[in-house]
Amino acid sequence: MDNRTQTISPQPQQRRTGSGQIPGGQSKQRRRRPASGRNTAARQERPQARVVPANVQSGRLHSGLLITTIIMICFGLVMLFSASMSDGYANKEGNPMYYVLRQASITGAGLVAALIIGLFFSIRFFDQMFFTVGLYSVTSVLLLLVKIKGEITNGGQRWLELGPVRFQPSELAKLAAVFCFAGYVSWVSRRRANGKFQARGPVRQVLLDAFVDILFPATALLVWAGLILWQPHLSGFVIMCFIIMSVFLAAGIRFRTYLVSFTLVVVLLLAVGLILATALPMFMPKEQLTATIEENFAHVQKRIETFQNPEEASADDVYQITQSMIAIGSGGLTGLGLGEGRQKYNYLPESHNDFVFAIIGEELGFIGTVSVVLLFVAFLIFGVSIAMRAATPFATILASGYTMLIVVQAFLNIGVTTWLLPTTGISLPFFSYGGTANFFFLIAIGFILCASRTGQRQSLRQI
Repeated sequence: MDNRTQTISPQPQQRRTGSGQIPGGQSKQRRRRPASGRNTAARQERPQARVVPANVQSGRLHSGLLITTIIMICFGLVMLFSASMSDGYANKEGNPMYYVLRQASITGAGLVAALIIGLFFSIRFFDQMFFTVGLYSVTSVLLLLVKIKGEITNGGQRWLELGPVRFQPSELAKLAAVFCFAGYVSWVSRRRANGKFQARGPVRQVLLDAFVDILFPATALLVWAGLILWQPHLSGFVIMCFIIMSVFLAAGIRFRTYLVSFTLVVVLLLAVGLILATALPMFMPKEQLTATIEENFAHVQKRIETFQNPEEASADDVYQITQSMIAIGSGGLTGLGLGEGRQKYNYLPESHNDFVFAIIGEELGFIGTVSVVLLFVAFLIFGVSIAMRAATPFATILASGYTMLIVVQAFLNIGVTTWLLPTTGISLPFFSYGGTANFFFLIAIGFILCASRTGQRQSLRQI
């Protein structure tokens, strides 16, 4: 083997053309300095954060809320069948499945609608003033129409029949109140971003903020609350007031604006009260005014008096709540067994409707009633977490408002059934018989699921 050293002479530097190519057709190749091993390993090990913009849907539903809703629907159908089979057999041509089949069909349609809203629509699609103004107008017309041609039931004119559909416009008003307020707040936010709603001077600005943020939307929603109270529908009025308070709290309005608005409202109410106290006697005698109020709210006054003094009430006045307490008390820890309850056999009125919780307590005992309460607590936790992490004001208000609508109504119903509250016509969501009410509840859940798909501030457990 030759041990001589071979000398390699350097190649002459080749001239490059203006296009960056070496004569002869070879492309220019840039040398890249190799990255250090430490930096390369760090880039490989560092997880890439997935950032979802606020105006983009992430495409995944919140698993906890969806699963909780499905469990409540299935649980509710089972208990509705148990609570209603005797009534269906006696009053619906011997069909014990009458109520549960109707409930299942409407609830199934509502669940499909909720999934369509949650999966196939962006939250931005609904965040338009066209939907807000249109829904407010339609709801206002229906609330007026029910007072003109509505069906009178149990002392209240609450039911409206339009073709084959029979429903309570107050149920639609609960749904629309949250949606319209969310749309209004989002519209105001966009206008402020464009330099609108700006006043000269701090005092004028505070007054303008009070009018725009609180006085105007509160007046618009309280008009609905007044129409519901006029039916009269006291429980619907109470729930509407809870909804109004919850959506205003979710809007993040400054405390200073609340304080100024409260002061203005007190002054306005005093002025209106003084005017009415002076003007009404001129057009309506005091005796006629008193008789009108008593005629419209006599049943409300009677229920409150019965709740405050049950010992002085007649046996008929306390019969329903007494049977409800008997049902819950006889259940004990584990209940009499599914389908083995006795109060549903014409002892407890409305056992398949407003007092289905009492049947749950009788047949499934303390364990069954606590399970229902825990389901609604879980629903509350999931709904509030979606609202807190939603990236837009519209989504935040929708999620928080609809969560409070369902949870507040559930706990009011439980309070009535256990005699913690006066008797009112409040149904238990997904458990009580009532197709249109449950359909509206599922539409609300569809909007919550849609809100859960917005860009999140933090990661959620999703599917």
